[in-house]
Amino acid sequence: FDVKRIHETIDMPVVIMAGGKGTRLKPFTNVLPKPLIPLNERTVIEQIIEGFTNSGVEDFYMTINYKGKILKAFFEELDPSYNLKFVEESTPLGTAGSLSKLQGEIDKTFIVANCDVIIDIDHNDLVDFHKSNGCAITLVASAKEIIIPYGSCEINKDGYLQKISEKPKLDYLINTGLYVLEPSVLDLIPKNTFFHITDLINLVKKDKKVGVFPIDDSAWVDIGQWEEYRNAVKKLN
Repeated sequence: FDVKRIHETIDMPVVIMAGGKGTRLKPFTNVLPKPLIPLNERTVIEQIIEGFTNSGVEDFYMTINYKGKILKAFFEELDPSYNLKFVEESTPLGTAGSLSKLQGEIDKTFIVANCDVIIDIDHNDLVDFHKSNGCAITLVASAKEIIIPYGSCEINKDGYLQKISEKPKLDYLINTGLYVLEPSVLDLIPKNTFFHITDLINLVKKDKKVGVFPIDDSAWVDIGQWEEYRNAVKKLN
């Protein structure tokens, strides 16, 4: 897993959703906003952004709310070479509500990323997939195998045992929190309203295509909860 790997260049803005409270990472997030949690030698947000700058991205937007002043001060001190604009929420607006503030600001295909997931992906392949399939939104999904550590019982319609499966395996595609969006979908987001990205996807898929770009489970790390955070520290060491 190497977030420093150089990918082909893409020319589009990236929006990083960084306004959440990060309650699953308490007590760290009682003091720091989630994007500034240290991950080895640097913060999570620096490693996420590096994955995009390695693909040639120069323009970033960051939605902020919880401890937003600390985030702004961090980047003022960092003085990065890329362009960064903050999108401030006066109240929490969910995982997509603050995107309404970018109506008229973004006029081309763009990427939205959560601030607690690091993904090793060729962004050029992702964007090509999105455009070649004529999608309004494409989400990146990871193959995930879940093993139930018990014998699973299935019963028939009369309530008697039909069969028992020892430690069954379940296969899912898990939403990683990385998306490609067309600017037209911004008009579907109500202003100053709590609104999740799933709400937007459900609206869009009524009459437009929503693509799913699959990646391997080993290609991403989620630092949004303690167990996954500890795994990420080992994986990125």
